[in-house]
Amino acid sequence: VDADAPFNRPSADVILRTVDNVDFRFYKLLLSLASPFFANMFGLPQPPPLDSSADQMKYGLPVIPVSESSVILRKLLSFCSPIYDTDVPALESLDIVMSVLDAADKYDMKRVGKFVVNMITAPHFLEKEPMRVFAIACRYRAEEETTMAARSMLRFAVWEPTYVAELDFISGSDYQRLVQYHASCGQAMTQLMRLWTTFPLPPLDCKFCRKQGISRLSQKEYQDSVIAALRIRPCVETLLRREWIDAMVRKAGSCQNCRERAPRKLAEYVKDLATPVEQIISEV
Repeated sequence: VDADAPFNRPSADVILRTVDNVDFRFYKLLLSLASPFFANMFGLPQPPPLDSSADQMKYGLPVIPVSESSVILRKLLSFCSPIYDTDVPALESLDIVMSVLDAADKYDMKRVGKFVVNMITAPHFLEKEPMRVFAIACRYRAEEETTMAARSMLRFAVWEPTYVAELDFISGSDYQRLVQYHASCGQAMTQLMRLWTTFPLPPLDCKFCRKQGISRLSQKEYQDSVIAALRIRPCVETLLRREWIDAMVRKAGSCQNCRERAPRKLAEYVKDLATPVEQIISEV
């Protein structure tokens, strides 16, 4: 079947046929500019039309079979076309990202590959699959994207992420540097100790138990707990996790009124810590 717009233009001079039998009309010039692979192909002498079998010609145009699906080829060709200046192809999943990158590698489309790698740090990728983003960025030696993914990995303990297939394409030293970066960020959290006077625990001023602060939880005990948690998962999100705040409230004991107010107060306190924590990480 014929692909729909914009890959059905009558002015096209070549047809790419996907593995699922969708025909994309495109332009040899654009393919040649994007890909040395196609530039070399089109530079070879072409057989006369009468010598070609029916499945090699369509609408008087040469048909080139490719191994990509229509979904992947549409995105790949969109990156090779001027239309993507105003309509960047959407990459809905990292599986699609990898398929497009594999195709770009195969056809030696370096600029397309670089553009696609720049898109993998979108929030919906980093939040859900930071390890895959890290491995993809490492594989393509994209330094900025690798750093962003490594920082996103700080939300997890070093032993928590599970295996992803993209790890097979990076070296052991790449992964070791990730582990070392995680450990260095965790160790750097002890620098918060010199800032505690600036961030005292929030007062609750409870009129029921008549105690200021959180009962039976000393400031030092809480601060030590903060550093211990950040050494394992060195990011502010660690201290905003509901289970961690609930653990602090349970440790504090206190009356029912304090227990109801403490989570909100602690969350507000942690948000104030965001700036120094981010500053410490940025220096690692």
